[in-house]
Amino acid sequence: MFEAAIFDMDGLLTESESRWRIAEREMCNQLGISLTDEDFDKTTGVRMREVAKIWYRQHPWEGPTTDEVAAQVIDRVIELCRDAKPLPGVLGALNVAEAAGLRLAVCSSSDERMIYSILTSLGIKDRFEVIHSAEADEYGKPHPQPYLSTAAKLGVDPRKCIAFEDSVAGCVSAAGATMAVVAVPDPAQRGSARFGFADVVLSTLEHFDKEVLEALGSRTEVPSLSRPRFHLAFPVHDIEAAREFYGKILRCTEGRSAPTWVDFDLWGHQIVAHLDPVGAAAQGATNDVDGHQVPARHFGLLLPVGAWRELVARLEAAGVAFVIEPNVRFAGSPGEQHTCFVLDPSGNALEFKAFADDRQVFAT
Repeated sequence: MFEAAIFDMDGLLTESESRWRIAEREMCNQLGISLTDEDFDKTTGVRMREVAKIWYRQHPWEGPTTDEVAAQVIDRVIELCRDAKPLPGVLGALNVAEAAGLRLAVCSSSDERMIYSILTSLGIKDRFEVIHSAEADEYGKPHPQPYLSTAAKLGVDPRKCIAFEDSVAGCVSAAGATMAVVAVPDPAQRGSARFGFADVVLSTLEHFDKEVLEALGSRTEVPSLSRPRFHLAFPVHDIEAAREFYGKILRCTEGRSAPTWVDFDLWGHQIVAHLDPVGAAAQGATNDVDGHQVPARHFGLLLPVGAWRELVARLEAAGVAFVIEPNVRFAGSPGEQHTCFVLDPSGNALEFKAFADDRQVFAT
């Protein structure tokens, strides 16, 4: 379905946002104006010339023009990025896209001279067929024009493009251009619901793989890290009483079930009532789920498959013992999922799951 992959640069391909912040703060100090971190966050992903105009409207100064201020900030960022390195997952994401036959491009709010300088420092400039700077566009991000301009240079229908972004403004721009959007927010913004409209939200480009690409191409809903679904399993004395309370009173939709357990959709989160008629959960009560004895009381998260695999690798590297080894539950059936169980140092049971298709979480 897709023909091109278009990447933002700052904060996505390299960690340049902190260097922008340094340069912007230095300039604000020179101008005698005071801005907060929140002020700077609001203009992330916006062209520097527009940012300088915003500063001037809010805090007029005497001396250099807004264009001169913008140029000085850009010069300083270029200087600070001389030793720039690709962020984790960048090279892998480029490889995945190229292996799928996608044409590669960059669409950035930064000036062209800065884009070329940083991509050269990263050693990846020649991998991109098109490098587009929004400086020449009439409108910058969050307007869709920068991404529409990039697609036009590629000669590709915007609907056949995937855009990779780290800022809300960039995601809005790409979505407005009718592109599929992969958001990789800065860690400080990772839990923000503002990224909820993106097709998928990843914590790192390391989690972008062939499966995510195929899911986007088939319009499969990929689990998002903007607001991960929480998973909680708890013991109940009576399954039917639990159905009455959670299903009828709280109006939680029921998902999969068995005689000894039942899934409920608690406002998007997955909770599971496990039958424990004698109140033995504290003594390690379990119930059979697809051939495994699952602790009646446990909690965890529903993650994208790539994030789940990374977590499993970290647990294995740390020597953490699995109560239930990583496996695929309900294989070939509705609700197919990757899962594993571990205990924390105090004996609390945690389950981590991953659904390739987020619509299967409550499938019956």
